[in-house]
Amino acid sequence: MKAQRRTIATYFFVIAIIGLVTAWYFNFLAVLGREDYLADGFTSNVDWVYSLDLLIGGIAGMTLIVIEGRRLGMKNLWAYIALGFVTAFAFVFPLFLGMRELRLRRIELAGGKLKRYVFDEHNVVVWVPSDVDATTPVLVMNDGHNLFDPATSTFGATWGILDALRDRKPGGPRIRGDRKPLIIGVTYLRGDGSIRAVEYGPTDIWAKHPELLEHLPAEWSRTGADGNAYHELIAHKILPTVAAEFGVELTRERTAIGGSSMGALTSLYGLAKHPDVYGTALAYSTHWPIGGNALVDAYIEILPPAGSHRIWSDGGTIELDALYLPYQRYFAQRMAAKGYREGVDYIEASYPNTGHSELWWAGRVEHPINWWLDPNEPKSTPDKPTTWVGKSQD
Repeated sequence: MKAQRRTIATYFFVIAIIGLVTAWYFNFLAVLGREDYLADGFTSNVDWVYSLDLLIGGIAGMTLIVIEGRRLGMKNLWAYIALGFVTAFAFVFPLFLGMRELRLRRIELAGGKLKRYVFDEHNVVVWVPSDVDATTPVLVMNDGHNLFDPATSTFGATWGILDALRDRKPGGPRIRGDRKPLIIGVTYLRGDGSIRAVEYGPTDIWAKHPELLEHLPAEWSRTGADGNAYHELIAHKILPTVAAEFGVELTRERTAIGGSSMGALTSLYGLAKHPDVYGTALAYSTHWPIGGNALVDAYIEILPPAGSHRIWSDGGTIELDALYLPYQRYFAQRMAAKGYREGVDYIEASYPNTGHSELWWAGRVEHPINWWLDPNEPKSTPDKPTTWVGKSQD
């Protein structure tokens, strides 16, 4: 969609150049020929048709430029009006339309830009904030193809992160904090969905607890994908390369990893494998049912001790998420027993009447991110009530 905006803008700019060149050329001929613009422009009924058509179209076009330009927050609108008098409407109007497309593209990208990479057959898309510098926070998100563009998303819907990043006055952007994070979306090996569950799986846990694999599809052990290799790639290649390109100094405190479902499990696993890289894990709709309480226990064993890291884990109450609630509660109990303080370095959130898809996660995408960016951030909003399953609930 964003590339299409640029293509459309280029088209309008070409039309504007043609309009400018033809207007100047024929105006030059008219001046050389000492032609009378008023007399020659209204000589016949046909001339009146063309002249009035241009006049009325010009008035409507200039009105549109002012109204639409103000709506989109475009600057220097007076320059378009001035150019309309000294050049030609055939130049000014397509020029404005081209600039409008670029403005819409900038709005859609929340003032930042998208960069695409390929690392060892893993597609990576990065959203770069306009004010990126050495202290910019960095968020790694699994299932990167589902983050920004419906055209690449598995089910045609995204997480709505760009919408959450946009400055919607007077309330401002839904993702708050002093700094917008640089967001790195990583897609599983070759974008092959059959590999996703394996590459996002906790390899060390499977090795230590092979009984957990008894309830999983047999093909999971035959893909050649590996969760450890996946996180080595992110921690030691993708993160350093992207950070270096944009001059970001990586620190554990400013680096988080997040995802949903199996992507949530692998986010927790990434934190456990690389506690020196990530300070926070954001797990949406954590897919505990594939191993139940035994899998929860295995994760508790490998997660870092309390006091130096922060973890958010949540889920809904309908669709597939309806199966998660007992395990969420058990995970909350085990986290508390491990020493994590609820509301301080650990959040377990339940979102009533929400389910298991990008559309649901888009509705609350900012809550964990805001909590990561600012520990004092309120953990619920009036339109998206949040309850905490770490405490007793019925």
